[in-house]
This record gives sequence, structure tokens and C-alpha cells, in this order.
Amino acid sequence: RRWRSRCARARDVDADRLGTEAGSRQGFENPAGMETHHILGPPKEFSHCYGYQTADSYCIAIQLRPPYEGGGGCRKIHQITSDWDSRKGVEDLTPNDMMIKFTERSIEVCKRGGSSSWHMIRGLHGPTYQQMNREKSYWTMTKHGGRYWLISIEIVKKTPGKLWSRLMRDEREANRPNMKWDKDMQRTPMIMDKDGKFVPSTYCHPHQKPKYETQEADLDEVFIEELEMLEDEPQETKKKWLMKDLVDLRFGMEESTLSMLVSMNMDPEKWREIQRDLGTSDVFGLDIPFGGNHIKFYLKGDEDSPILAGRLGGCVWRKGSRWHVEMREGRPMLELYMPKQTPEPWSYVVEGYHSLSRTAYDPYQQMILDGLWDDEAIEEKAKGDEYFRNSEYRSAVKCYDRTLERNPDSYITLTNRAAARLAFETEKFKVEEILEDAQRALEINPQWYKAKFREGIILCKLHRYDEAVWALEEGQRMDRSNNVSWEEEIATLKEERIKWHNRKKLTYLNDVE
Repeated sequence: RRWRSRCARARDVDADRLGTEAGSRQGFENPAGMETHHILGPPKEFSHCYGYQTADSYCIAIQLRPPYEGGGGCRKIHQITSDWDSRKGVEDLTPNDMMIKFTERSIEVCKRGGSSSWHMIRGLHGPTYQQMNREKSYWTMTKHGGRYWLISIEIVKKTPGKLWSRLMRDEREANRPNMKWDKDMQRTPMIMDKDGKFVPSTYCHPHQKPKYETQEADLDEVFIEELEMLEDEPQETKKKWLMKDLVDLRFGMEESTLSMLVSMNMDPEKWREIQRDLGTSDVFGLDIPFGGNHIKFYLKGDEDSPILAGRLGGCVWRKGSRWHVEMREGRPMLELYMPKQTPEPWSYVVEGYHSLSRTAYDPYQQMILDGLWDDEAIEEKAKGDEYFRNSEYRSAVKCYDRTLERNPDSYITLTNRAAARLAFETEKFKVEEILEDAQRALEINPQWYKAKFREGIILCKLHRYDEAVWALEEGQRMDRSNNVSWEEEIATLKEERIKWHNRKKLTYLNDVE
């Protein structure tokens, strides 16, 4: 319950910051209260599509995980024969496996399915509630370890200034399953990116800015150069301010499912002096690329010594990210507010900053680092573990399924589900599905030796003995406890391999009727 209460507290803090005290802040650009977070997708289903809205934009985040983690037909791997099938792993996905089209009145979000079809993502195809600026609407995709690809869509409103009550005009029609053929989707124009690969024209590289923003920046540079040429009078040299003299780098951190807040103290005298000297309170700069997974927060004029710079622990919405200064007990407090694209807790805020990292000082923090953070998922996993200890494996699998619906990145739950299913599944294609659970856990945490052990046992059941021996030996190297059971399991496996190769093989003349 601690994570839920902490999220509720942080949401109240966010609401207070957005609403009541906006007039007493500096650096706050968005109107007070003009942002909303919500979940998209079919009703009464747990969805991994998230929405965020400001006065001038509507942003959508889609967690695209490997299909073997989901339910339904994608797990029936014995029925898939196409080369362009839906069983691509995290490493195999490219922007060409997504097709996102914008018009002024509609949006279509599709992912590649079979060899000649595109599957619409439910809740994200059809007419929109209001008009969009299609020239400024782009999307990108960022990889999050071995867990998933995050599809980030940024829609710019045609008439900014108010929040939409919903995204789609007809939500029932938008949530209906649908499919389109390849020839219809090929009409979307393709362009060549900086690497020489063809990508959809609405795609923006995650480390760059959209085309319309770079064009505006180029125009601004031209205007500045022209003004400097017109101004012949020598300008007074202003004092150069350094970040280390103004900002105290002992960071504070508050995290909820909706946002991340980083706070730091400032020197009161220096803060008043820099405002008088520059004639403005807009003295900090914040650069976040389109993908939202990198940051550079700096004092203007001292860009070489940023306050925060590097890779973020997750993705944030650049449209809603902002800084402001509050007076607390007579001292200025600099706060950096970043709305999160997905609700999962971050293991760190900015890579390399140890004071902004989550440490496993208790079992609860360790559980969060392992990808298990939702209260209901934690309860379901505890039930599944109890069923597993009582040898009720089918009930345990049901509980683990419900856990992974809510927290799909829990590699411990994936390993436990593989162990439970292995106790009663015998059909070959079912055992291959169990193998995918173990491999998925290794994608998320490549050093998880228990998943390597499960992979070896499953490969043995599939009579792939050479791969099984290699998996067990690799797992033994990962396990630092020097457990003797590894040697026993490898020896047993080698004996089974000899028995399998020496078995009586069926012949056409003697054993087939």
C-alpha cells in the first residue's frame, strides 16, 4: 500500500502545484491546471496505452512488448508460418513495423501483423474529437532495455487553448478490432533518415527534434544575426554566472505514477542578484529531445556545466516538462517537473547521478527494481507463490497470468510461471511457449541465473540437449553461490542425452504397420 499512498500524495502535490500557487512562480509557461493523464484502450481491459494532454498538444504512449508475452493467437506459435509474422522480439522491431497516419480529422495507429496485414491498435483509429495540425504531428519509438519499445505519439492541436474531453469522436467504433491490408498502408510516404534507411514520413528520430521545430530554430538564428549586424553600438559585457555558485546540487526527488519531480535549493542572494543583472527570471534552459529519454537542464550562459544531463530512467513528455522557482521559508527552491509517459517506477532519474537513484534498502524497494510495483499484481504473485508451494500449479499459473497483465516486466514472475507450467504441460508446442517465458525473463534481466536454469530444463524436454547443456553451464557461471546442484543437473542431462541418442529408432519395415 505504500506505493499507492505515495502516488496519491504526489498527485495531490502535483495538483497543488498546477492549481493554487501558479501566480507566485517563475519559469512556469503552461496555464494552471491545463494538463490531464488518462489510460486509452478498450474499456474493462487492462491497457498499456497512456494519454497525456496539455492546452496545445495531445500525447499518446504505447508499450509495444514482444508478442509472446501477450495472450491470444500470438502465443499459438505452431500455427504461424509466415516470414513477416507477429512474433518479432525486442531486438527485431523497426519503425517500419509501425504505421501511424495523421489527417486533420483522424488518426490511424497500426502494427504489422501477418505477411500482408496491419492490425489496428484498439482505441486509436478513426475520427478524432477535434482537428489536429497534421504538419506538426509526429511519432517516435524508444527501446527500454530488453523489456519493450515505447511508441510516443505527439499530436499538436489545430486550435490550442482548451482540453479535449476525449481523443476519439466515436470511442465505441475506435475500440472495435480491425485490420487493413498492406496495399492500403503503402500509400503513406517514406523518407530516408540520417542512417540511409527508409522510415515513415511521420516518424521523428528520438534524439532529434521535429522538422518544424528545427526550421523555426534556423529562422530565429537568422533573425538574431541580422539584429546583431544592425546594432553597431558596442554592448556592455555582462557578468558571467556559474551554475555552481547558484544551485546546491543536493537533489530531492518525489515520484508518482504520473510524474517525476526533482528539487534543489538555491542561494537567495545570488538568485536576487542574477535576476537584477539579467532583468529576467527566465535564466534556466531545459532541452528534452522528441523521444523524451534524455535531458539537459542548465543555467543559461553556463551550458558547459549542466545541472542535470544524460539519459533518463524512463521517458517523459517534453510538452509538459518545465521548471519553476518557489519560495519556501524565505529560500528559493528550484523544481523540475517532468510528466512520465508510463507509470512504472524508475530505478534512477538521470544516469550517473547516485543521489537520484533508487536503492534496494528493503524488500519493497527490491520488488520495485524487479519490475513488480502494482499493489494488485503483488497480491496476485503472493497468491501464486502460495499455490506453487502447495503444488497447485494450474492455480498458480492463473495468478501469475494476472500479475503479468499488470506488471509485464516482472522477470521473477515469468520464471515462476515457467516452472509452474512445466509441472503439468507435456505437449511440444506448449513446452515451446514455456521456453518463451524463460527467454523473456532473460531479455529483461540477462544475469537472472534461475531463468537460465529453467531454460536448460525446458530445452532438455524438447530434446535439444546441446543447447540445454550450454544453458546450464552459462547459468552456473552466473550463480555466484557455487551450488552443487548445477553439476548434478548437468550430469543428469548428459545421461539423458546418451539415452536419447541410443534409443531404438522406428524403422519402416519392422515398427510401422
